[in-house]
Amino acid sequence: MGPKSETKPDVDYVLVDFEPLHKQRWRTDNARLVCAEFPPFTTCLWHQHLKYGIYVVMALLDVVEQPYGEEPRPLVQKKGAVFCRDHTKDELIHLATTKELPAFLIEVEILKEKVDVVPNKNMPLHEGKGIELLKNEPECRVYRFSLQGNDDQATAEIVVNLSTEAVLLALEDCEVGGDVHLKAGNFGVKLLSSGARTTSFILAEVF
Repeated sequence: MGPKSETKPDVDYVLVDFEPLHKQRWRTDNARLVCAEFPPFTTCLWHQHLKYGIYVVMALLDVVEQPYGEEPRPLVQKKGAVFCRDHTKDELIHLATTKELPAFLIEVEILKEKVDVVPNKNMPLHEGKGIELLKNEPECRVYRFSLQGNDDQATAEIVVNLSTEAVLLALEDCEVGGDVHLKAGNFGVKLLSSGARTTSFILAEVF
């Protein structure tokens, strides 16, 4: 993304809070969860993002994204992909159009101001079987947890000690012990049932 422009955009746009295809699931003082779900062959409104966002791709993504002032471009990501965008810097105004496939992303939007971000370089990383670090940024850390419950050697439970507030997202339909919004402290996710051989979760820690 390029630097933000001082020129007032000549398109009508809304804040992402008011874009009809972006629906808030819940919020705290530090973060909120926004579900962006588009049917096939649909274009959303021009809208603006102003916060740091962690984007989790919940299904195969193949859309055309057009940032304001730029040419349209493909945005293609596989299911389970994670990418971060710092909209405090670019103040992104864009729209997106789906093709044959619907789109399903979840954004963990960090509401904290930059000055309130807690330094995390001395905080230990989570390690262990079934844990993969995807992103390590000043604002957040994002992990993939992979659980299997089909045999005695499988990893059916992961326990970690959270240093800060976090969000847990399941990429498959499953039943687990635990919650989507997590506070600092000991946390464990245990797979109770799932139709998938491997069930993946995304854990996003917000600093």
